Amino acid sequence: MSPPRAPGFLRHLGLLWGLRLQIGLNRGAGRPNRLLAVATFLLSSAPALFFGLVFFGLMRWRPVALSNVWPYFILNLLCFVTAAVWVTWPLLSAGVDDHSELSRYAPFPISPFRLLIASTVASLFEPRALVFYAPLTGAALGYASVNGLRAPWLAALNYALFALLCAAWSRAGLHAVLNVLRAKRSAEIIGGGFALFLFAASLIPPIDTSWLTAMSEAGGMEALDMSLIIHAAIALSRVPSGFFGDSLGQLAHGRVSIALAESFGLGVFALIGLAVAYVLLLRFHRQSGRAGPARKESGDRDPFARTGSRFRTLVTREALDLWRNPRARLLLSVPFVLAILLKLLSGRALFEYLLGQSADAWLMGGLAVYGAIVISSTFSQNTFAYDGQGFAVFLAAPVELAEVLRAKNLVQGGAGLGMALLVSLFYRVYFGHGAWVDFLCAMASVAALVPLTLAAGNFLSLYFPVKFHASLQRRDKLPLVASLLGIVAAALGSMPFGWALKLAGKSGPTLQTVAMIALSAVLYAMVYRRALPLALRLLEQRRELILRAVTRE
Repeated sequence: MSPPRAPGFLRHLGLLWGLRLQIGLNRGAGRPNRLLAVATFLLSSAPALFFGLVFFGLMRWRPVALSNVWPYFILNLLCFVTAAVWVTWPLLSAGVDDHSELSRYAPFPISPFRLLIASTVASLFEPRALVFYAPLTGAALGYASVNGLRAPWLAALNYALFALLCAAWSRAGLHAVLNVLRAKRSAEIIGGGFALFLFAASLIPPIDTSWLTAMSEAGGMEALDMSLIIHAAIALSRVPSGFFGDSLGQLAHGRVSIALAESFGLGVFALIGLAVAYVLLLRFHRQSGRAGPARKESGDRDPFARTGSRFRTLVTREALDLWRNPRARLLLSVPFVLAILLKLLSGRALFEYLLGQSADAWLMGGLAVYGAIVISSTFSQNTFAYDGQGFAVFLAAPVELAEVLRAKNLVQGGAGLGMALLVSLFYRVYFGHGAWVDFLCAMASVAALVPLTLAAGNFLSLYFPVKFHASLQRRDKLPLVASLLGIVAAALGSMPFGWALKLAGKSGPTLQTVAMIALSAVLYAMVYRRALPLALRLLEQRRELILRAVTRE
């Protein structure tokens, strides 16, 4: 009897998308769940239509359409920004563990190369990917409708190659981060990489932004030296991500041969990205059978020897689990990396031009709030499973689950506030700007955010528990509904910060601004205190359901 034939590529692609759908529904089944999946997909993809229409209209706007410079600058800038966001999004969004097919398919009869291709193609049609390239899509269609293209089929080909280029390097970045998390010395690698990045950034001269001041003093955009925009457009067109934008301009002028050469360049760099991603995927698969990153033994030192009480013991255990989590260390470094990039690109000068004396409050507070959101969305929204089999241990131990949840909330909230403190101090030292009022605004903003994200995280953990794979230091993908609810909670928690600084205007925040944010923090703390007893009651009722969800195979 001959063995059954191996599934074809399209079948593997269907299985991969089916797996993602199953994960997104948290293994739900039936017509209501399928309808919910479609509704959430459309809802999360809806911003793509808005962004596409906005940039389509921008390219058809008469001052832009009649210009010989602005269309090329906008297209090339959108190409660069789209590629940069797409490639770095798995790290910036704390989504490095969402692609669980890397390990799920490791023991299956599918070659790593086919898995890479199927996974890359699947990533092109995710809701976030649709949002990523929607502005560029709208701008390209708007440009084509105004200027007309010599070979439209070649423009479509270059668009597909550009998307493949972004997806390929996004997979390469994702696989690199996952390999770092799986490494035995992930903490040293992350810390060393951060120090090296900080050193390298200090050697690169910041971008000259004196033209912003000159333009402001001269009376606005009319006084802008267009040679700056021209040089910027040319520079952006010479990097691989800019080949697509430049090819549209070449086709508008009838230069098909140059557009073909840029097609070749897009294809070559996309293949290089796929090759790098493939090598990193093979490395990940070789390590996926290991029991996880080795942890240093603490010797004879017992961290629980002087805890004194059961609750303090739980808090100490939770803090140690969070500190030893490689992914927590990775996420802790993200706001600092963003701050370094901000200085390297002279972003503060741009914000100062746009926001006046409120620029430091926006930047310092924004980085602190972002760091707190990343920590809360990663850990508080999966509070019963991010420590592996920890919940099963708590069920077997003679402790009240109410104390466990309080300890987790205390540690996660303290981590968010501690991260805000470090980010704010780093900003003040690294940039040399930011008054104490800006610092108070940043801390008050995180103090307002943390209670609401903890309250939302408690209920999301109760109703959407997902399994954590301790051997791989990753979890299953959080259901899309839970992700959207978490985004809503983070937005509500960040609103006091945004409203207060918007009222402050360009003159900068004052003590009244700090008082407004602090009052919101008190109100959100009251919401948390009122919601906690209900969460504790539901925890006792749903303990077995949660246990089955976080320990299932």
